[in-house]
Order: sequence, then structure tokens, then C-alpha cells
Amino acid sequence: MNFVSDFPPFWQLIWRATWQAGILACLVFCVLLLLQRWISPKWRALLWTVPLVRLVLLIVPASGLSLFQLFSIEPNRIPQVADSLMTVPTETMIRSSPGPQLSTSHNSVQTHTTDEQNVHHAAMIPPATESNVRISSSSLITGLWFLGFCILLIREIGSRWMLSRLIANSQPLHDSELLTLIAARQKQGFLKSPVRCIVTDAELGPSSCGFWRPTILLPRSLWEDFDQKSRRAIVYHELEHIRRHDALLLSLSRIAIAVHWFNPLVYLITGRLRREIELAVDAATVAAFDEQTRHHYGELLIQLSQYSQKPIAALPMAGKRSALHARISQLTNPIRESRPRSALAICVLLLFLVTGLSDAAQKKEQPEQNQKSPAVSTRQEQLSESKPTAQYFITSTVRDVHTGKPVSNAEIQIFVASEPDVNKREKKGITNDAGQYRIEVPIGNVQLWFPTLKPGYWLLPEECTRALVTTTENPVLVHNIKAQTGPTWNIHWKGKLNEHQLKFLTAHLKNQPIQYRVSLQEVEDDAKRAAWLKGEPVSFQKPYASSMSNLDQSGRGKLTQVGTSGKYVLTLVNMTAELIVAPGFDNTRVVSLKQIPDTEKTEMTDSSGKKAIVSKATVTLSDGVPLLTFQTEAAKPTGNQRLSGRAVDEKGNPLTDVRVGVIEGLKGGGSGETGQETQTTDDGTFSIKLPIYDNQVFQNQQFSVTLTKDGFAGTDSETVDAQKDFAPIDFKTLTLQPGHTLPIQVLDEREQPLPGAILEPGNDYALRRQITRTDSTGKAVLKNLPSGVIRLSVRWGTKIKETNLVISKNQSENREVTIHVNEFAPTSTSKVEKQKPLAVGQQAPEWEIAAWSDGRTRKLSDFHGKVVVLDFWGLRCSGCVASIPAQKRLARKYKEQGVVFLGIHTADGEMSQIKKLLQSEQWTTPSGIDRGTSILDSVTGKKYGIQGYPGLIVINPEGQITFRSDVDPPGDREAFMKPLAEASGVKWPPTENATQTEMIEIMIQLQYTLISREIERVLNAKQ
Repeated sequence: MNFVSDFPPFWQLIWRATWQAGILACLVFCVLLLLQRWISPKWRALLWTVPLVRLVLLIVPASGLSLFQLFSIEPNRIPQVADSLMTVPTETMIRSSPGPQLSTSHNSVQTHTTDEQNVHHAAMIPPATESNVRISSSSLITGLWFLGFCILLIREIGSRWMLSRLIANSQPLHDSELLTLIAARQKQGFLKSPVRCIVTDAELGPSSCGFWRPTILLPRSLWEDFDQKSRRAIVYHELEHIRRHDALLLSLSRIAIAVHWFNPLVYLITGRLRREIELAVDAATVAAFDEQTRHHYGELLIQLSQYSQKPIAALPMAGKRSALHARISQLTNPIRESRPRSALAICVLLLFLVTGLSDAAQKKEQPEQNQKSPAVSTRQEQLSESKPTAQYFITSTVRDVHTGKPVSNAEIQIFVASEPDVNKREKKGITNDAGQYRIEVPIGNVQLWFPTLKPGYWLLPEECTRALVTTTENPVLVHNIKAQTGPTWNIHWKGKLNEHQLKFLTAHLKNQPIQYRVSLQEVEDDAKRAAWLKGEPVSFQKPYASSMSNLDQSGRGKLTQVGTSGKYVLTLVNMTAELIVAPGFDNTRVVSLKQIPDTEKTEMTDSSGKKAIVSKATVTLSDGVPLLTFQTEAAKPTGNQRLSGRAVDEKGNPLTDVRVGVIEGLKGGGSGETGQETQTTDDGTFSIKLPIYDNQVFQNQQFSVTLTKDGFAGTDSETVDAQKDFAPIDFKTLTLQPGHTLPIQVLDEREQPLPGAILEPGNDYALRRQITRTDSTGKAVLKNLPSGVIRLSVRWGTKIKETNLVISKNQSENREVTIHVNEFAPTSTSKVEKQKPLAVGQQAPEWEIAAWSDGRTRKLSDFHGKVVVLDFWGLRCSGCVASIPAQKRLARKYKEQGVVFLGIHTADGEMSQIKKLLQSEQWTTPSGIDRGTSILDSVTGKKYGIQGYPGLIVINPEGQITFRSDVDPPGDREAFMKPLAEASGVKWPPTENATQTEMIEIMIQLQYTLISREIERVLNAKQ
């Protein structure tokens, strides 16, 4: 191989890149042949990129880890060859006589004595003749290469010009469904750059091109022949090309071909690369497809392979026909990815990158002892780079509880409550043929949320929702789900949706094609089932069995019968119906149908005489199998409800860009956010118009708004009843107070931090938006909190803690709070009987206090001869906290008379928070924590028979109870309240439109007057 040293430097670089790329290509081919079912196409494509990059990079750095240390194709390094060629210029060889040339040549090679004979032999050849031959041959080769390079360059420029003209002369795609699909992928972060989609008259197949401005090219003649299913598959395919940035690999291939246009190796490598790219894109495209859709996709590839592709700089979907067989085979037998397989592929790729894209280092360039450190360092870097980032998964296995058979195509949904983006809170996956699916989740607490099984299967209520936890020790949590079996009913919904419902579904489905869902709930209670069907509020003590199914685009599907009672409520998109099924009824052998007179119900009778009744459905039979068809019209708008108001800060300055959400509910029922929202304008005002439809139970409607803005404590407005004439609701001026932050540390029983614990404030809707989760150290920060007391729920799997936290107006006082959570232990009884209250005149019992806020100990007997006022209260009681100003006024008023004021907190209190509230409110009254474990077993509270909180009890100097506020006054309540209100200077009864704040002020004033009167009565009796 010594002839290589005679090459010009450029061609030596070409030769070195060629043989090294050839070795890399052989190794890649061998590795992929050995591990063909272990390495997926996306990794195979990256492996073929390595020899392609080596062809493009003519010069690579030297490394002691280079693969080519093991090979010796040429004797010398490229820099040495270049230097030797420069030692004796061509002009010197031509003009010198043999004698001086010998001398000059001999002198120039004194440091290379092994070549002395070759130098003398070269001197004997006529110099001019040798020089002319060498110049002409190298010039000819270089000229031919340059000509080919220019042709390919011109062709590339021409193809890009043709592509730009083609795009300019094409029309944008007007298919709203596909444009919505592309926009959804963009919104989800699937695509980094905006994608344009155009329809062209050019004769080509579907393609994609561009990196900075990615574009999808769709041929009109071909496009119009495809159905919508095929169009979606094409767009999915091209979006995957764009997501993977395959246009960059295409450009890299064209550069390699331009430089090595004469080299068969470059065409071999680029061909294998293009083949693996298409296989990788096919695998990613059909990953979520079912078997039928995969079959359709394969037929689409075959159809597209018949079309030729113009020479433009784009990636055609069809690719080369030679790769079609491999692509079709992959659809029927895909390579399944897993973490071990991906880790193996990453290691192989890193190994080729480190050893293949570096040149052999010469040993003489550095001492032997120094050669080890770079190799060790490079190896450490390689191991570091191959170490995967920490990931956490829920692996769900769904099996038939009776047979153990896996249930495929089950939609498993994981709810991540702390995700700030509401569109990312639901993480879904579909079970494979083995009944398994792995869903990536954050570390810590997540919730299994109503999986949807294929027809014929359903879940017990306890299997539908469950808290699941991943940890660093258990990053992959396996949770088995037991599926029950039941009969299926054929359903056909032929309804229509109004504009508001369509918008809601579109937003909820994240701009994916609308998928209608139907559900069936077992409701044994006849009264509750009837109320549900009427649209009235219904509450349940325990969860009900249910099943849920998806309808196809024509509204057809199947629904699974659940439970054993046979009494169901059907919920079909925008309507409800009733289904009553007798035990043992066979819905595959129905022999007769009967319309029940004066009702919307149809009775079905099976071959054994058993019956089933369905409402609001048209029933038809096919070989004894009923089809329940439900026909509904879209609800008609009957008016608009306008909500308005103004948001200001505590100084009265208008607040702009405040998020305003709408809360809707029914009297006596629940409420929830409608999803409709707006923002305040520059003057702090907002206005929302809600459409009202004729199917809404509007006479019971209530509305409120929730306001949030970063840096401010969010707030919910008062709830206002809606009027039948849709009179506008003005929430007037709503004030947002400064927001506070509170650091939290969550620990378990062993004082170990709990990463991924959910922290959810629960006072109102605005506060719930501050939900968060702890980090890897078990710490989190709650933001935008109001001063006062907030209720906090802490959840980590089955460890649950409900606690009350005091937020001080002084931010410096809001130091880190440590919360310990234990395993949740449900109470043994659903209802706790109240103790009979001690009557007025009875002797007050001694209290039992766990600790006092001032650290002192005291007994009731210590205050014999004094008037004692006991305030039974709790942080969770908003009325208790609101009455603190009245308690302070009373303590100041009767301080000189020696009246003793003491607080007794429920047994679930935490002294650190009680002290913080006392300090924040400057409430000097000592407060003790009752003995016990919860509000239900507070020892002193049970002794006194406390009926509600706050409960104030006045004890005379003899130790007898003279008054208690937690029981109704004797006689006529109104006759009692009216003079009390007059003495308090407040109006009684309050006006109907009095706000909650106004009501609290009225009750505080009444309490102050009442307790003052009772204390005065006892003091006067003492005198």
C-alpha cells in the first residue's frame, strides 16, 4: 500500500475517509445482522449515520481509543506525507543536474536513511519526464472529480429551485381536520417549528422537506383519490419525518454523494440509511394504530410505490420499491422497544461514535504513561453519556379476573393532578396483546383514573381509581388490573351537539378528532336514579359500578353491562336514558319488542320470558340481538348569561391580565369550572357571556367567578343565583390581596422525605390552582396564598394528611413547615353520634388539655371564684377564625373585671400553627389543644357535649355553666334574635342579597353582643 504516499494530499484524505467508512459500514452491518431483533429502526438509522459522517468529515481528530489503531492500510500519517511532498519542490527536480540533485536529495533524506536507495533510483529517471506524467495524471483525476462535483452541485441547486417554485405555485391545504391535527402536534411540543401543508399539481408522491420551514407536499391528483383515513396516515408519516429532522440527514447524504460521487460505498451507505429512516418513521407512525389500521397503512405504501418522484430535495413517503418488502414485513412483525434494548443501542452508537470518528494516534507523540489518562477519561465520558436519565413508569397489566386472559386495547389513563398545564394532566396508553402498557409519569403520587376497556369487560369501582406511587427504589411500578366480564349492548347514537358542547369536546380532546363516549352506571336506588334522569343533584355514599365505551365516527359502538342489580343510567354524550334488565336476561335471544303506552320506554322479552326496559331508544332486532338507537337534537340556545366585574388590588388600583374563570353549579348540588375564562382589561374589568340552552335546569343555576394572578392571592367571588330572564350578574369590585409563599417539607413516619407528594390547598377553586408536588428531596413551595388559615391536603399513595396551615401577613414569618404523613386509616363508622350537651346550670367538668400555647398548665379549679369564658374552636372552622376580632374585643373589655378567656382547640390541632395564628392576629388569649386524635374524639369537647364550632361557654364563679352558644335559645328563635340584632345595631333578618362577608360581620357583631350580655349578667349576679 506504499502507492498511497504518492497521492496528492486531498486524495489521501479521500482515500482515508473511504476505507475507514468502509470498515465502519461493515461493522455496522454485522452488528445489525447479529442484533436485528434487538435494535429498532430509529437506532439503526443513527448507526448508519456514523459511516456517512466519516465520509463527509475528511479530517477527524486523533484518539488513543480509535478503532483504526487495529488497522494499517497505509504506512504513514497524512501530515507526514504532505510534508515530504513539500520538501523537494517540482521546480527543483526539473532544473537540477543529476549531481546536485543527488546531493540535494541525499541531504534532504539524511534523517530518513532507509529510503536512500529509492532516492538514487529516482535521480536516474529523467526528471522532466517524471514530473510531466505526475502532474498530468493527478490533474486529470482532480479535474474529473471537480466536474462531477459541479454537476451534482448544479443539480442540487436546480432541484431546490424547482422545489421552491413548486411550493410557490401550490395552494395551502384546506382540510380543517388535518390542519387541526397538525396544530395539535405543534401545541403538544411534538413539532419545534411551524409546519405548512400544501397541495401541488406536480406529479410526485407525498413528501416532506425543509428544516427551518418544514413543509408537507401533497399531490392533488393523488390526494383527491384518498379517503380521510389514508390522508391522516400520510400526514402522520410526514409529521414524523419533520419531528425527527430527517431533512438534515437528507442534506448530509447529498453532501456525501457530492464529494464521493465516484464511490460505490457512498451509495450503499446512503441507500441503507434511507431504508432505515423509512422503517423508523413507519414504526413511529403506526405505534398507536390497531391491527386493521396497520393493514390499511401497508396497502397505502404499496399504492404509493407505483408513483415516481421528481428529482427535488424532498423525502418521499413511498421511498424505493426495493425497501417495500421490508417495510410491509415490519408492519406485521414490529420490533418492540424497551429500556434494555434502547440502552444497548445507545451503548453501541456511542462506541461507534467514539472509536469510529477518530483517527489512530501515534505512540511517539506522547509518553506512554500519559497515554492512559485520555483513554480512561474518554471511557468515563462514554459511560456517563450512556447512563439514561431517571424515568418513572406505571406498567399496567389488565387480565380477565376469571380466566387470566390478557385484555388488549384497554385505554389506561393516569391522572397527574399537580401538572400545571391542564392539557397534560391526563397520560394515556393502550394495552398490547399481552394486556400491558407502560406510561411515563413523574416521580411520586399519580392516580389511576377510570380505564376504558373494550366491550365485554368492566371494572369494579375500587379498580377504577387508585393512588399509585413511583420511587427511586421502584421507578417502574407494576399494577395489575382485574377486569370483570359482562354482556354487551349494541348502541347507535344519532344525536347532534350544540356549538358550546363542540368547543368543550374539542378543547378536552386537545384538538384531536372528536370521539364520542357513552357510559353506563349502576344505580340501585330508584329515587336517586329518577332524580339523576331529571337532571337533579344526586349524591352517593359509595362509588357505583360503571363501564365506558367509545363510539365510532358514525355513532355506533357497544356498551358493557355491569354489576348485578340490572338498574342503570345510560349517559350518551348529551342525553341520559334508563336501562332496567331482569336477572338472567339474554340480550342475544330477544324474541319480542313492546312499546309501553304513554311512555318513552320499550320492553324487550327474551326466549325465556325475562324482560328488559330501555327509555328514549328505538329498538330494532337482528337475529335476536337488539340495537338501541338514540336520536337527539342539539339543545337550542335560549339566551345568554353575562357575568361582569372588576379586579383591584388592596389599594384600589385596577389589575390587568387577571385570569377569570367561571364556576357553575346547582342549588343543593355540586359545582365545577366550566372551562370558559377571560382576562381583565387595563381598567381591571372583565365580562363573560355564557350561552344558556333549553336543556339546562336554569331555575336552579348558580354562578361565581374565580380570579388568579401570579403574585396575588387568588379569590373566589360570592355565589349568585341566576335569574330566569338571564339578568346580567355583576360581581362588582373584587379585591386581590398580596400573595404569600410557604415552603413545605413532607416526611413519612420514619422521617424520610417523600418525593412527588401532592400538595393541594382546598379552601376554594382559586387556591386549588396552586396545587404542586414535592421535589426529589420532599420539598415544595406553595405560592400565591392568602393570609389566614388554609386547608391543605397532602397525598402520597395511601399516605394522606389533612392539615390546617396559618399564612402570616408578614412574609418573613412564613418559614418552612414540616408535615408528617401516615397511612390513611378510614374511620370505623360513617356517622359519629354527638354527645348530649351539658345543660345550663350543670357543673362544668374539668378539661383535659394536651398542651397550652403559653407552655403553662392550668385547671378549671384554678379559676374558682372567677367568670370563665371557654371558646371551643379549630383552625379548620372559618367562622372560628373570623370571630377572633370579637374575642379580642371581649377580652379587652372585661380584662379589668377579672374575666378569664381561654381557647380550647380541637384535638387535631398543631401547636406550631396555633401559635403562628395567635401571633399573626395578635390574639393573646391562651389556647390549649384538646386531648385525643381528631375532632371526633376530642375529650374535653365530648365532656361538654359541644354541638358545633365555634362554641362559647360561660362559667360562673361557682363553676356552673350559665350560657352556651352552640345550642338554640329557648322559645321562639326570631323573638330572641330581633332584640339582639337591635342591641347590636344590625338588621335582622339580613337582606336576601347580603354577601357572605356581610353575613360574617353580622354574626360577629351578634356574638359580641350576646356574650357581653351573658358576662354582664353573671358579673351582676356575683355582686
